[in-house]
Amino acid sequence: MAYLLGVDLGTSGTKTVLFKDDGAQLASHTVSYPLKQLHNGWAEQNPADWYNAAVTSIKEVLAQSRIDATEVAGLAIAGQMHGLVMLDEQGKVLRDAILWCDSRTAAECEEITRAVGARRLIEINANPALTGFTAPKILWVRKHESDIYKRCRTMLLPKDYVRYRLTGVLGQEISDASGTNLLDIRKREWSEEILKALDISPKLLPPIVESSAVAGRITAEAAKATGLKEGTVVAGGAGDNAAAALGTGVCREGQAMVTLGTSGVVFAHTVKPSLDPLGRVHTFCAAVPGAWTAMSCTLAAGQSLRWARDTLYPHERDDKQAKQNVYDLMTSEAATIPPGADGLIYLPYLMGERSPVLDPFARGVFFGLSGVHQRAHLTRAVLEGITLSQKHNLKVLNEMGIVPETIVACGGGATSAVWRQMLADVLKCRIITCRNQEGPALGAAILAGVAAGLFKSVEEACAKLVLKGEAHAEPDTGRAAQYEDIYTLYRSLYPTLKDSFFKLEKLRARLGGAKAQYEEVTSPAFARYGKVIEGVDTAAVIERLKQIPLPPSGVAYEPSVKVLEDPKLMADIGERVFGGLKIEMGYCSGRNRILNALEYHRNSELNIAEKDALLMVAPMSAVHDGLIDTQEVETFLVRAGQAVLFYETTLHYAPCHADGEDYFRMCVVLPEGTNTERPQGVTRDGEAGYLTHRNKWLFAHPDSPEGKNGISRGVLLGENLEL
Repeated sequence: MAYLLGVDLGTSGTKTVLFKDDGAQLASHTVSYPLKQLHNGWAEQNPADWYNAAVTSIKEVLAQSRIDATEVAGLAIAGQMHGLVMLDEQGKVLRDAILWCDSRTAAECEEITRAVGARRLIEINANPALTGFTAPKILWVRKHESDIYKRCRTMLLPKDYVRYRLTGVLGQEISDASGTNLLDIRKREWSEEILKALDISPKLLPPIVESSAVAGRITAEAAKATGLKEGTVVAGGAGDNAAAALGTGVCREGQAMVTLGTSGVVFAHTVKPSLDPLGRVHTFCAAVPGAWTAMSCTLAAGQSLRWARDTLYPHERDDKQAKQNVYDLMTSEAATIPPGADGLIYLPYLMGERSPVLDPFARGVFFGLSGVHQRAHLTRAVLEGITLSQKHNLKVLNEMGIVPETIVACGGGATSAVWRQMLADVLKCRIITCRNQEGPALGAAILAGVAAGLFKSVEEACAKLVLKGEAHAEPDTGRAAQYEDIYTLYRSLYPTLKDSFFKLEKLRARLGGAKAQYEEVTSPAFARYGKVIEGVDTAAVIERLKQIPLPPSGVAYEPSVKVLEDPKLMADIGERVFGGLKIEMGYCSGRNRILNALEYHRNSELNIAEKDALLMVAPMSAVHDGLIDTQEVETFLVRAGQAVLFYETTLHYAPCHADGEDYFRMCVVLPEGTNTERPQGVTRDGEAGYLTHRNKWLFAHPDSPEGKNGISRGVLLGENLEL
């Protein structure tokens, strides 16, 4: 009889499980450790805590089982991903590890995206730069703790550090390395292009090791500490989700798992590196050699149900004499309500969202709430909302060519017959379960068995060690059709509310005492109006802008001036922004802090700011029979040197000078001939009455010079906005 050890290195603790070579579990032990949160959004741990927990838990399971340690064929670690461990020349830890859940690196993510290019980063690594990943953490340390960075000689991930302590061999395991933002996913090696763009020395990154390969052997020191035999095989191991997939038997094309724990994960196996060009889901190298995985992560799956329990069922939760588990009560009540919860839909964004809408500002929503809805309706809506979010992610995987035949349900949600059936109906897929509940630890043990030679392949080990459960669910055709209709409306809600989520976050900050500030044109709220165009030579434009004199008062506008219309600049901007159209370059300058008017061009317009300036804008949808309410106007800050493209559906007018400035100059670029005089004899009826030029509509406030002179019949109602 041979035995295998699977170590599950988590964020709250490390669990070691001892298995027989047939998958039977003999003993387990967990050791907890603290999480350090020195500032809001920070999360760190002492790597020594992980090693000590691994040593203690290994020693304990050996003691519990009373087996001969010489019969342990191998060990592997499944670990929390993305954490940064930095070692000096002697292999000593330089600082506490920055964890996957640390969100301090938003600026570094933007830096990575600029340096590599958003599209190119996904082409190489398959993933956008996210605060959870490792590369932004490296840049943060280099920027804020330069002395530590200079002393660093090796960078490791959490489980790879513990394996190094057990074996004395440095290495970075492939599935975990995928989540660093530094790996070439297709080549399964470190990306020279990304490392060069970020100025990270490849010498800091140890060699890549496959998950089921022998990554080292237990040293004499580690043997003395753990009770294991010196020389015991240690496999590369895997990231926690990759290991959990193996622990549920997901190791072949067409297989996938859905985990309904605190978060919700759809994890699919594929034999090709399928990429989502929008980065909505993650593609990593699999723990199976020559294969890949695609995974999503919704942040508040089980957490949404826990919120419903605590909010809607507080007495049942606290009733120690209750004969029925509160979650069973919740699902049984939900089962009495028809699909769609009588017109109630829940968005499960309690903690923001990661997949497939990457939005930290998104929040939970009950849509359609009415007087007929009781708590059973709300509970049903919560269960459905969580499940619909998994369908949203599965749809993205389908777009990538990944179409699972069966899905293994894991986590607390898999134990509910009601939820299993809902999964089958919503996902339109057969749902099966596993007997074993130690997914990551069993997955690690499977890898250890392959490295030790007990099995020829990961697939063979999964077939022998993973036991399928009896519980399953088949999709019901009628309910599946109903859920397609429900999903269509569910899917439309986030895009509709995206701007409002962002504004809500700013409102909460102001209500909490934060000073009100103008949003910048790089913020999500501006995305409906336009975007910043990269690559324009704005420095050259600004030098020419400075040659233009300011008007003695008010605002001056010229659509075309020679000093700006440099042939080289015009050729570049014409191609880069306007698709080769002939353009004219003019300016708007002066002193202004009042809205006065909004204009609409039938073509997009590019503005380039000499100094920080403010622009007030509104959507074309704000126009109602030639009238606009100034309440629909928003104000955004344009930074000096930014080239901002306003969509042709955006209304805006003369810029304003920003706080602390006493004037503005703005280069205005439009297709040639946009600013033409009104032809004689053109009707003033209908929409033509709003026209002041052939391609421009003007909406003027009655108090403005334009309004007083009757230039346009398009009118701005409400208070004329003064900044």
